[in-house]
Amino acid sequence: MVKEFMIRNPQDEDVEQIEGLNFVLKLLYLYHDDFNKKNMFCAVNGEGEIIAVAHLMEHDTFHAVRSDDNENFIRYLTFELAFEADMEEDRVKDALTEALLRRSREIKSEYPDKRIVMAQYIDTDNLQDLSYLLARGFTIHDTIVVFKFDLSRDIPSYPLPEGVRVLPYALDHNEALEQYHQAELASFDGVAWSMNQLRWMQGAQEMVNYCAFSDSQFIGNTSTWRITEERSATENVFVIPDWQKKGVARGLLCTALNALKEQGKTIATLGTHGSNRKAIRLYTEIGYELYGFRLTIGYEID
Repeated sequence: MVKEFMIRNPQDEDVEQIEGLNFVLKLLYLYHDDFNKKNMFCAVNGEGEIIAVAHLMEHDTFHAVRSDDNENFIRYLTFELAFEADMEEDRVKDALTEALLRRSREIKSEYPDKRIVMAQYIDTDNLQDLSYLLARGFTIHDTIVVFKFDLSRDIPSYPLPEGVRVLPYALDHNEALEQYHQAELASFDGVAWSMNQLRWMQGAQEMVNYCAFSDSQFIGNTSTWRITEERSATENVFVIPDWQKKGVARGLLCTALNALKEQGKTIATLGTHGSNRKAIRLYTEIGYELYGFRLTIGYEID
């Protein structure tokens, strides 16, 4: 049991202790250009040891374009907590959660006309964390359906439209990053990763972007990255509006699935909003099967 602790923002000398709690948070602290020290909080015990870290990030919805006139559009601030082993106590968690809520209210004051929700994605079987947040005024805002593809199965083949090709494409220069960014904005009605997040994700383990081109036009994408030794993601599936319903998404996904199978992966997974009937139909027709559900549980900031 922690006898006493304080909550403060991180300092540069905390980096190695942060790594001990969560290696990705250390990398975020050092290398993500969207990182803001004001959005991270450390719980420090009486001996000066960091026993927990909480962090807040602007989701890709936060600076969505073309949504300012929609008063119901939700801009998410996603959060994460990491604890030292055997140090997860409710009073430490309460203090960190309250620090995140205070910071969210400060951010809300900068955008008074925007609907902002501080949220976390939690698997439906994680009853402990769900119960904790529900008891503190959080509510469920969305359901994410997670699908899997068993890579021991045959992977279907679909013809691509004439002149369209799909290939691995490295987003390792500004022109490629901008191509991707503009296509994502067009495909998701103005919602896209920030350019800093896009650059950051290129460093993910086993990250490969499978991109569709018509001549030199960037028209769609599927990205893969490592989740475990056996499992990889097939995420970031999008096709720009002029090329939708022409088989491009099927071609992108099947190209990615074949590549993962050749790498020795046994399962590929992806998620989509439970209300996205078009995407769910696409994935199930290809051969993806239900894998589970995640909930977006959040607290609306007044």
